[in-house]
Amino acid sequence: MPSAAVLGPVVIPLVAAVGIAAFGLARIDLGRMAAAAGAWGSVVALFAVWLPVRSSLELTLGQLGFGSAFDLRIDGVTFAFGLIVAAPAAVLLTLQPRAWPEAALSMLALTAAMASLEAGGVVLTAIAGGTAATLAIILLDTEEPRATRPSWALLLSGWLGLTWVGVILQIGGGTAVYTAVPVGAVTGPVFVVLAVSAVIATSLFPWRTWLSRLWARTSLRAAAITIATLYPLGFYLLVRAYELGDGRYPHPLFNVVLASIGIAAAFGAAARAQAAITRREFFGEVIPGFGGFALIAIALGTPLGLVAGLIMLATASAMVACMALLPDRAGLAPLVTIAAAVGLPPGLAFGARVIGIEATFEAGDFLGLIGVAGAAAWVTWMVAGARAIGLPGGRGRPTAETFAGVSMLIAGLTLVAGPALAATQFGLANPVAAEVMPSSAGSLAGGLISVVTVSSVMPVVTLFVPLLLIGVAIYSLTDMAAIRTQARTALFKVPAAAALERARAVIRAARVPEQYRSILDLKELEAAAARSNPILWLAALVALGFAVTR
Repeated sequence: MPSAAVLGPVVIPLVAAVGIAAFGLARIDLGRMAAAAGAWGSVVALFAVWLPVRSSLELTLGQLGFGSAFDLRIDGVTFAFGLIVAAPAAVLLTLQPRAWPEAALSMLALTAAMASLEAGGVVLTAIAGGTAATLAIILLDTEEPRATRPSWALLLSGWLGLTWVGVILQIGGGTAVYTAVPVGAVTGPVFVVLAVSAVIATSLFPWRTWLSRLWARTSLRAAAITIATLYPLGFYLLVRAYELGDGRYPHPLFNVVLASIGIAAAFGAAARAQAAITRREFFGEVIPGFGGFALIAIALGTPLGLVAGLIMLATASAMVACMALLPDRAGLAPLVTIAAAVGLPPGLAFGARVIGIEATFEAGDFLGLIGVAGAAAWVTWMVAGARAIGLPGGRGRPTAETFAGVSMLIAGLTLVAGPALAATQFGLANPVAAEVMPSSAGSLAGGLISVVTVSSVMPVVTLFVPLLLIGVAIYSLTDMAAIRTQARTALFKVPAAAALERARAVIRAARVPEQYRSILDLKELEAAAARSNPILWLAALVALGFAVTR
């Protein structure tokens, strides 16, 4: 396989974006057709590069400057996360109608996300990730300028932090390339900055973040593309951190802290979901919930935990497309989607959470207690799902962007794919563990029909197939007409939720005094630069360059 093939997953959507924009300016709207071709082309290119050899393929295109290489690579980690990002985006761009500016921006966002995943070093990952975050903000504002969106400063702060990590590694270790960074260069303080950047990039916090708020928008076209392209990138950084540290984090305390953040995020999402007043509000908490469970598993520092986390992320990726296509009305489609979202057996989410919780017990010590808390959060999600069945749909959505049949198909596939859990582990997750945890990945075994752990064997085919048949039998004997939309009491109220929202509103309402606003106003600074003598600004630029390179 030629090294230039690694450009395919990045260049194909980029060419599609350029073509859409060029024809759009000529008043020819290629829109959905070209966007679908570009997104699916990226997916096909990933398979074409990875499957024939199933080993790393690398291409160096020169230098970024100051010793940082413009290095692109496709390995097991890139392949898994590339599918997690590109597959739901391809489904959405194929089905949902978009004006050509939105289609072009969506393709550019996908291009930047894929470039971030293919980047061979920390610096290039940060540059591409910051570009993807910026394009997501532009896309959201293009679709509906006054609607809810994340703070650009918040999203960019995570990628600026990662840039700082890249600079430190470049200076202290001589390189920021993932495969070449000396283990000793990844110190505790460096990892803290990296981990904080990853958490900010995914916005995994116990409170309600933009991941939930985006689902309140009238249209979910831009929201779904934003979540599909941005959300997995923070987890990607935490997985690559194992590669930087030769299969482990600098100190076991970091594993505990990250797992604790994960359980706080998962339980916070579950608490909000069981108190939701509409199904749309419930679905808004599904992705943060999946992310919390995935962070718990990935942070354990074991191959089994890493596998469980990746399968949860893959399932969450499918749920992004599923929920974005789901109409806000009662019926069979929301029922199946809720079942898939809460981890009903024998779905992929059920199997991944089972092995994730088992991985916490095998890790031992305090992580075992986190596993118990994870089980409690899962029970809360089950209660939330049972309550969501009777909730009203929500504010309603444009009919043209909803496809109930496709949504139900995606949710149904995640449910019936439970018996394929071992095959998913073997084909998607095991190569990632082998890449970032080479010394311990040999403990993963079981082939295509079983998941083998240190303490037990889970025969997923012989266990999940009967569960699937029982579920089909129960559905066939159930009268769907008996399901009625009705108000249901929440299991409990989220403590201090109202006070926290009021405090956040006060902070958001804070303003810089009038006499100081010109200092912080980028438009005013740009205007001042345009009015001033260019020689002054040229001299300032030369002085800054001299100071930085000293």
